[in-house]
Amino acid sequence: MSRYLEQLKEAGLNLLIYGDGEVIFSSTLGGIKPLLDAIDALGRDRLRGVIVADKIVGRAAALLTVYMGAVEVHAALISTGAKQALHRHGLMLYFSEETPAIMNREGTDICPFERLVQEISDPAEAYRNLKAKVSRF
Repeated sequence: MSRYLEQLKEAGLNLLIYGDGEVIFSSTLGGIKPLLDAIDALGRDRLRGVIVADKIVGRAAALLTVYMGAVEVHAALISTGAKQALHRHGLMLYFSEETPAIMNREGTDICPFERLVQEISDPAEAYRNLKAKVSRF
């Protein structure tokens, strides 16, 4: 397990974002909302070059980390689609476990955010669609 994932686990968090070796954003919330919150709070300029440690990384989260300009992602659990997206965009990736897909909270179907970005490859388009969907909740 990477030191970033160890810090995530020890702190009981779901998301840690490191910039210049320091934690610049953290959240106990699950899902993609914390990544959207980080983009809104810090802006993409401040997020360029960051390292992201996230408990669960599906394709939606992967495209958001690409959109924000991250260079490295550490995931406790990653979906195959997320892994492919991160590799395609050249991000360094470390993970503990891989799954074919991220499921919804009930475990009955694919996560709705994963479904939303299933056919999207452009990170900016993914951001706009995810932001719109989250704002409806």
